[in-house]
Amino acid sequence: MISWVKRLRKSEKGSALVIVGAALPLLVGAAGIATDTIQWALWKRQLQRAADSGAIAGVYTRIKNDDQAAVEGAVGDDIDVNHHTGINLLGTPEIELLDDDGDMEDQVRVALEIQKALPFSSIFMASAPVIRAESIAASVPGPDEVCVLATDPSVAAVGLEIAGSSFLDLGECSLMANSKHPTKAASNGASSANGGQGSSIKAKSILAAGGVQYSSSWDVDDYDPNSPPITDPYGPDGDRTLPNPATGDCTKNVNTDMSKNQAYPMDRTTGPQADVAGQVVCFNQGDGVKVQGALKLQSGVTYIINGGNLTMTSTSASLSCTGCTIILSKLSNPASTGNINLTGGTLSITAPTAAGTYKGIALYQDRRATDNGSAGQNKINGNSGASITGVIYIANRSLLYNGGSDTVAPCLQIVGKRISFTGSSAMTIGSSCAGSGYGSIGGARRVRLVA
Repeated sequence: MISWVKRLRKSEKGSALVIVGAALPLLVGAAGIATDTIQWALWKRQLQRAADSGAIAGVYTRIKNDDQAAVEGAVGDDIDVNHHTGINLLGTPEIELLDDDGDMEDQVRVALEIQKALPFSSIFMASAPVIRAESIAASVPGPDEVCVLATDPSVAAVGLEIAGSSFLDLGECSLMANSKHPTKAASNGASSANGGQGSSIKAKSILAAGGVQYSSSWDVDDYDPNSPPITDPYGPDGDRTLPNPATGDCTKNVNTDMSKNQAYPMDRTTGPQADVAGQVVCFNQGDGVKVQGALKLQSGVTYIINGGNLTMTSTSASLSCTGCTIILSKLSNPASTGNINLTGGTLSITAPTAAGTYKGIALYQDRRATDNGSAGQNKINGNSGASITGVIYIANRSLLYNGGSDTVAPCLQIVGKRISFTGSSAMTIGSSCAGSGYGSIGGARRVRLVA
């Protein structure tokens, strides 16, 4: 027996099995811990995704309704859809509405926790670890300058439409619709998602508070649906509120019939003269201003068309003015303000660049004008060629560029309730126009994760 033990001690047979046996608990433990760690990491990632999505949903809701209960409801609904761990949350989500911090506005913080024991680690741990995910989202400034802004916030409105064979070259500028229409806030004018092949756009981006259609023939860097709306920069809540015109603004009244531009005591190519630059000349004829010849308005003057439309129908007609603003209103009844109706001829207007009430504004329609749909639509179409530097501001009605109009605008902003480009309209717009008299419309704010 003693000799057998001595031989066994010296034998090398089965040594690997002994080593494996000794190491087996370590191998099993490592595999078990690795498996549990992978599962914890997966749950953490899924929980973080739910927290991120909830925070973003909270910001979108806070932009519309800055109310704790409304935000909590939106975050809760989003978590119900996007929480995929299959584990019930520990308690209720932490949802906090944070104060603005610099450019970061409407911040929402969401924190979630889960806890679930796993088969291997539960052997050694008294309780499972708590997995926590936290996210903060905010509304932040977008990088794009907007040259075309449709302000109608309605869920039923097509705020921006680009159809037909329109050609728009906005360079590094963008287009924005505040409409909350779920699919066509910014529309390509077709029922299909990829319509609009007949039109051509070059722009930095197309944004909308609702849905954005696209087209394979458009050269657009980004499509950004569900973007926070842009406040009307010239409206009551904007950075620069334009005043409502009033009778007392008039420093000179003109009651001459202007239907043919020939009844003036001055050359027919020259419009009514102010006594000094900076005055307000009011056209008081009830049917508005009908340009059928060559009409050149005095520079440095504000003109109010007090009732009726601004109309130009003849292909040989022209309307020009340097450093002036043309306002459409009906001072006694602003709801019945006339429209722009340019279906022929040429238009050349440069807005004033000097300090003043209407600095940078080329055409301005009274915001108190009744919005009566297509019946109140402003139009630039036909053979009209236009060179406009400044802002076209149509606060409460729509603007239609339709067929044959060719606008060359080194520096132009269009702000309208609803804006349509159709037919064979063509427009080239420059941006970054610091010397034009108007300020830039900053890019639409976007919701992003910030922490």
